[in-house]
Amino acid sequence: MKKLLISLSALAVLAAASPAYASPVVPSESAVQKAQQFTKYYALRPNEISALEGIYLKKGQQLTIFAQGSYAYYSVYDSSNHLGTFFNSNVGRIFTATEDGYLYVQFAAPSSYTINHITATYQIN
Repeated sequence: MKKLLISLSALAVLAAASPAYASPVVPSESAVQKAQQFTKYYALRPNEISALEGIYLKKGQQLTIFAQGSYAYYSVYDSSNHLGTFFNSNVGRIFTATEDGYLYVQFAAPSSYTINHITATYQIN
């Protein structure tokens, strides 16, 4: 019984004095740059436009937009509501913030006979 207590106490001492390489290292928040990604779904009638989607970016952050749908037309506005550009493709587009503030995205449906379904995936780096 005495040997069992001694061996248990020795095991406890060894476990408490584990080497530094065995302890987990947690990086600081500033060292980890994790991309945020979210998806929005739109169903627009012919000639309808969506509400402006405001996405806040800090200076230097990048916003990538992947718009999927048969007619994925969208416009991007800066924080001063100036039209940046108008796109009509399913290719991912990257926008870089020149200052802290919002970028606004607005989708538009062309004139057609059916409802336009658009899936937009946003990624912030």
